[in-house]
Amino acid sequence: MIGIVIVLLLGQIGAGTPHVTPLDRLQAKVQVDPINEEAPRRLAGKYSNPPKELFGGSLSGDDLYLFPDGTYISCEWADIEPLTLRDKGAWKLADRLVVLTSDSDVTWDPGAERKYVAVRRRSHRHEILLVGVARDLSYFEENAKEDPETELLVVAKEQAKTFRPATTAKAKTELMKQAWRPEYFRAGPR
Repeated sequence: MIGIVIVLLLGQIGAGTPHVTPLDRLQAKVQVDPINEEAPRRLAGKYSNPPKELFGGSLSGDDLYLFPDGTYISCEWADIEPLTLRDKGAWKLADRLVVLTSDSDVTWDPGAERKYVAVRRRSHRHEILLVGVARDLSYFEENAKEDPETELLVVAKEQAKTFRPATTAKAKTELMKQAWRPEYFRAGPR
């Protein structure tokens, strides 16, 4: 009988524990609001890290292109390395997160975040920032002690450009021509 009571009490305690979302985790450290856009067209754009506001210019970075047709391309660049496409595939909105799924021709581990929460700082009404839910959010939480807004910019990808459906095909074609290097990721000689 006592065992049954304990099981029932533990069930009630577990049921009463609120689910902590990535947005909740961010809002515990910095004043951000969610992007409540249901239309993928609004989220479509080029997202860059580091944001220009943080460094103005940098020697390396990465860009995530979310196209209005539900596809994406993820690239890295550096002063000593050409623009390189690391991942591509499809994106969608699920549970208020941007979720990425690689194409079958990406046969390597792109080392990419797979889910992003979309937010804006309250002081920047028109911005959209994407924060990776796996690695980036944890890094932010660990390092956001004295200046959480700056640390948010360290981990976030900022929307630097928007896309219209009419310009999507041309932008994807140019990126594939310039940055698609699958041989870069193949294993060396056996």
